[in-house]
Amino acid sequence: MSIWYAVYCPIQQEQKVLQICKEHLSQDALQDAFVFTYDRMRRYEGDWHLERQRMFPGYVFLESTNLEQLNKEIEKVSYLKKILLGDGTLTSLQEREEMFLRRFCGEVHHFGMSRGYIRDGRTFVTEGPLRGQEQLIRKIDRHKRIARVSIPTVGCCREIQVGLEIMSKS
Repeated sequence: MSIWYAVYCPIQQEQKVLQICKEHLSQDALQDAFVFTYDRMRRYEGDWHLERQRMFPGYVFLESTNLEQLNKEIEKVSYLKKILLGDGTLTSLQEREEMFLRRFCGEVHHFGMSRGYIRDGRTFVTEGPLRGQEQLIRKIDRHKRIARVSIPTVGCCREIQVGLEIMSKS
């Protein structure tokens, strides 16, 4: 069974790390390398534009069934060894975190834009990944059209930012 591992790298270097991993690590060591993204709305030039943002800036995710082989091959790639921050160890995602991300981001590792409305102080999501999952929303910034959503983890909850456009409030 494959496991997802998070590795910390410098912000804005994620794509370079992904490319090097895919080019230099064998399929025995690495099934996939990816970053998570989400849609959000941003206003510039007088209009709202849909943009894709990194969900976890500074992190690259590696999928592997053989952690030992993966670590050996990372050690052989000098650029990866230098650029990986911290102690360079791979941290496996907790099962609940991985299940949440698989469910909401799918095979493309992308969390789409959600839309909804607020009535009598309650949030209702009518479309997008958060539809029917309103209980996960912790905070909404209607001006920036984003929401803070809690990811269930063992012992606590971690929050991520995702796109949520509130069309009306009454």
